[in-house]
Formats: sequence, structure tokens, C-alpha cells
Amino acid sequence: MKRLQSRSEQAVPALRVRTLGQVEVLVAGHPAQWHAQTAEELFFYLLSYPEGRSKGEILETLWGLDPDPVANNRFRVTIFRIRTALGNPEAILEEHGRYRLAEAVLQSTDLFGFYQALSEGHHTACETARLKAYNKAISLYRGDYLPGFATNWVSQAREEHKTAYVQALLEVALIYYDQEDWRATSDYLERALKADPYIGENYHQRLMWCLAALGDRYKAIEHYRRFVKFLHEELGDTPMPETHELAEHIKQGSPILPYHEARGLSAKSPQA
Repeated sequence: MKRLQSRSEQAVPALRVRTLGQVEVLVAGHPAQWHAQTAEELFFYLLSYPEGRSKGEILETLWGLDPDPVANNRFRVTIFRIRTALGNPEAILEEHGRYRLAEAVLQSTDLFGFYQALSEGHHTACETARLKAYNKAISLYRGDYLPGFATNWVSQAREEHKTAYVQALLEVALIYYDQEDWRATSDYLERALKADPYIGENYHQRLMWCLAALGDRYKAIEHYRRFVKFLHEELGDTPMPETHELAEHIKQGSPILPYHEARGLSAKSPQA
């Protein structure tokens, strides 16, 4: 006689969650049916806090409610709707008063693949493997986290993920710099600075130097001028003296020295 499957053994529909650059939750290849905006909102809230949140934190943050019979019922119904939408009764777990998404749900997201690739890049000594891992992470980052969501909890997670993406770009840029591949170095530096122009003036200097080393002094000076404008308009500041000196050096057409000699910076340990 065939044994009946337990609840945990029953087949769970394949889940695919995209959050970077677009928002999409596919269950068995079809968009998840939330039946209420609160269910979708709570799902992404828990995704943003994989360590979990208490019922009280959820009620207050998402809906501005204090725990009472009405709020508790709303919470219970919303949890049920998420589990139903995902076709998985164990999609959300409760442990010691905290609610979190199950590991299988977290692993179905592009965020999981993104951070898994970053971890591989951080923990391998092989340069080729590091480049492969970091580039995989970069390819998975297709844009800001949860575009279209405009709440504080999303903004915080969005900045954290963006910072990790920019760091991956910088790691690749420095690998190519050590290989004296100025073209690749400048390409990754440009992408990092476009994503976050605040990361450090030394990276703007390094990009100027790489462009000049490639023979594109005009582009190097154009970047300097945009950087000067950015500092003035966004921060009410001016470039550091060494950045101005580098720009003048490039404009005069002087021979380009190795970056760490010209600016006194180590390729391995750039100053902020």
C-alpha cells in the first residue's frame, strides 16, 4: 500500500523571485496571486530581513498597528495568503516569536545568487576564479532592489545591496589594475562611479589616470570636470589638491607615471 505523503513531503511548486532591477514572483512559471497588497508587502518585507521580525515589529512597521484582536487577525490572514500564493504551507516559519521566510524561499531569489557569488569571490585565492565569481554577481545585479517600492525599510536594504554591487565592481577593477589592463580597469571604475559617485575621490583619480594611460586625455579631463561640478553642486566642495594636480599633469601632456608613483597610492590599498 502506498504511504501517504506528510504535509512537509508534498510537492511544492517551483519558485523564482526577482528583486534586482525588476519585481517578479513566479510560482510554477506563473505570477504569484497575492489576493491583497498586504501579502505582497509582507513577503518582500521578510525578504529584506531574512533573520526574521516579530509580529509586533511587522504590525507597527507595515501597517502602524498595535497588537490587538483585529490586528492579529489581519496578520494571520496575511500570512495565510502568502503561504497560499507560494503554494507552500511552510514558506513562512515562526520561531521564538519571530517570523521569517524558509531557506528554500530565500534560495529562490536573485539576491541569494548575488550574495553567493560575492562570497565565492571573497573566499577564493585564485584570481581567475575570483573574476568569474565577481562577474557573476555583477551580472545578477540588474538594477536597484525592489524598484517602485518607496518605504524606509526598502531604502535601507536597497543601499546595502547597491553597496555590495559597487564593491564587486571595485574588486574587479583592482584585479585588472594589478594586471595592468587599463581598459578593463577604467570600464569597471566607470560603472562603480556611475552607481555611486561618493565612494571615494581616490577612485576618481585612478579612473583619470587609467584613461590618460590609454591615451584618452580628453576623456580623463572630461571626467575631472564632471567630478568638479558634482562636488560643487552636491557637496559644496572642491577636489583635493592632488586631484587638481593630476588633472593639470594630464592636460599638459606630461608623461604618465605608474599610478602609485604619480599619486603616492598603493594599488592594493587605495586611500579614501
